[in-house]
Amino acid sequence: MICLRQNLKRLKKLLVGLAVPIGLILSGCSNGEQSADPIGTGKKMVVCTTTMIHDIGKVLAGDLLDLRGIMKAGEDPHIYELKPHDTKLIIEADLILMNGLHLEAQVGHVIEEKARGRVSRLAEDPRIVTLGSEDAAGAPDPHCWFNPEYFKIYVEKARDALSGIDPDNVETYNNRAKAYMKELDELFAWGKKVVAAIPREQRIMVTSHDAFQYFGKAFDIEVYAVAGISTEQDPAPQDRLKLETLVKERGAKALFVETSVRDALNNMIQQIAKSSGAKIGGTLYSDSLGEPGSVADTYIHMMKHNLSTLADTLK
Repeated sequence: MICLRQNLKRLKKLLVGLAVPIGLILSGCSNGEQSADPIGTGKKMVVCTTTMIHDIGKVLAGDLLDLRGIMKAGEDPHIYELKPHDTKLIIEADLILMNGLHLEAQVGHVIEEKARGRVSRLAEDPRIVTLGSEDAAGAPDPHCWFNPEYFKIYVEKARDALSGIDPDNVETYNNRAKAYMKELDELFAWGKKVVAAIPREQRIMVTSHDAFQYFGKAFDIEVYAVAGISTEQDPAPQDRLKLETLVKERGAKALFVETSVRDALNNMIQQIAKSSGAKIGGTLYSDSLGEPGSVADTYIHMMKHNLSTLADTLK
């Protein structure tokens, strides 16, 4: 211990002589966690749970606030395991933007217990008519973002929440939200036109888990899935057989795997396709956007990819 103290004293003298900040050297001994404001920008910190919500944050406030995303591309919010740094962000955030409706599972519980700043649950709004579910808890289906009209409500609520913590930039948030919602209107109109080209009897969408009911209602597509709204659930054998029978009887042309679910669910889709004679029509993005630079690295790109994949396969 004496030796260690003597060495530290010598190190400090040496650093003073070299005019090197001691904190800069000692920071290399930290636990690797990034501070809330690492370069002293003075910006308010906004934490977004899912990649879709993080995308809203980037559009509205990416250059104005210290924006953080908890989940990365391909991570499943239903089963995401919180990391120590995530809890630190939740505690220090001035604002947390989350989906709500129990989508974030463990993350949501920690936010309820630890968050000190404002929390905005973007899917929990009277204008959003939630769909039911068949899970044991009877929780509403949280995948509301797949209806572009509902995603516009996400944007409005995010805009208002950002304005609440950063009133100096209210006009900027309003203008950006207005421009982005115009893009969402154009996306919705384009998507309905794309789906209209698919014969109605062929608009049957079978996926790995039940994430696309809002999507189906918005674009007039029948949606079925091998698992329920949470990817934690394993389908019962009779559920798989029921879906296999439906695929055969309805003559579904293709089944679709997803990017952010457990391999077991995608494998089950592949088995049903093989036994029913249907093909795998492609990969859809459900609970997460794609990696930066991919075909689904933004909400709009993700929706266009999903719609194009369906149209190309089901026509």
